[in-house]
Amino acid sequence: MPPDITTDYAVRLLAQGYMCLPLRTGGKHLDLEAMGYDPLHLRNRRKDLKELAFCSIAFQLAQKPPTREDIERWFCKFTGNVGILGGFSNLLILDFDSAAAYQGWQGRHGEIASRTPMAKSPRGFHVYLRTREPMVSSSLHFGMRRVGHVKALGGYVVGSPSLLKDGSSYGWLENQSPFDVEPQQIDSLASLSLRPVTPLKHYYDRMLNRGFFERQ
Repeated sequence: MPPDITTDYAVRLLAQGYMCLPLRTGGKHLDLEAMGYDPLHLRNRRKDLKELAFCSIAFQLAQKPPTREDIERWFCKFTGNVGILGGFSNLLILDFDSAAAYQGWQGRHGEIASRTPMAKSPRGFHVYLRTREPMVSSSLHFGMRRVGHVKALGGYVVGSPSLLKDGSSYGWLENQSPFDVEPQQIDSLASLSLRPVTPLKHYYDRMLNRGFFERQ
């Protein structure tokens, strides 16, 4: 997408309650330099620094959003990919790892899936929703299987349109972009037959007398 169009697209999405993030060309990682941060992880080649930076910056931005001027500065002459931040305005994104995983869930929740923004990823689908209360990023389980990730506070997804180095891409489904429909609001993952952890985890926690919190 040409830089001037990318800037306009990011500003239009901000008006719809979505925050776009600049990602490195052909990839999924935040372009920290474009956002004015020092990319320490690139100099040190340390995965722990990358994960710390990405999670903390994502959480911070959701709590203290950038202005329209910030967005315009990030995307000025930018030619990389576009990310969409989770947690901003309680945005939650269900990131299904495969089409089969999504279709299994969609068979039980087709009504809400058809009335909320949705994008096709190279292997699966992204379902955009809003929650009544803040939620954190986590794994995503449907029944006994792990089917993907929840992207909320502390997380983001590769947005549409973006193109990876292998030629695969991300794109909104027809009539289900943020400019076509509003995200459906949900009370919890449980209302969608989903969980952040496998049901077996709580069983083992009780067996081993380990404490746990369950807010989602």
